[in-house]
Amino acid sequence: MLRVRKAFWLGGLVFLHVSGAAAQDTRPPTLDCTLGFEGLRAMAYALPGAQHGQEGGFEAVTLSAPDTWSVHIAFSAPGHPAHPAATLRTFRKQVTGVWTADSKGCGYGDSSAFSALMADMKAGDTQLTNASRADAERRKQEQSPLGPAP
Repeated sequence: MLRVRKAFWLGGLVFLHVSGAAAQDTRPPTLDCTLGFEGLRAMAYALPGAQHGQEGGFEAVTLSAPDTWSVHIAFSAPGHPAHPAATLRTFRKQVTGVWTADSKGCGYGDSSAFSALMADMKAGDTQLTNASRADAERRKQEQSPLGPAP
């Protein structure tokens, strides 16, 4: 998962909206851009079970339902071309064992800088999903045909 985190931060920022105790819910939080930058930020920091920190110059919030989904939320810092902006990258584990990445964002500043940020995030989603797919395929090939299924 460390490889995934590094690639995530190469993509830029992240953000979200929550409808209750997301860590206990079966669904990951989603975006509600109508809350505004500060409203989304406050909501993310209030999520039960969320981890908070600084990573790559961004405020970061992470939350997961083990072996099902994970969200990575980041908030732009003043001085970033797209500030204020927030993005939410959601990872979902598929029945094939592949983790798929999907990003969404809310931009409240320069629209062209936000568009560039989201293009980077979407490109990162593709890279992360493809890397997980390759890893799942590698694990599948390494299994003994006589061994137990994962």
